[in-house]
Amino acid sequence: MKKLKWLLPIMVISAFFSVLILRDHPDVTFQNKVLITIGASLVSALIGFILLRQDIDKVDPKPKEKLK
Repeated sequence: MKKLKWLLPIMVISAFFSVLILRDHPDVTFQNKVLITIGASLVSALIGFILLRQDIDKVDPKPKEKLK
């Protein structure tokens, strides 16, 4: 569930920038723009999934409480 918190914003950001870049290319058809945007989102999610493979708690464990 922790990965999903990061993967969805990564996908949205990559889709936003792909639409922003493709807006300046009128020679690309609308169908191809949609396919490129979907592909960019999926590839960025795959890369994010691979890079976020390790659990956050394993990388930076929480300090143990001292017993009194």
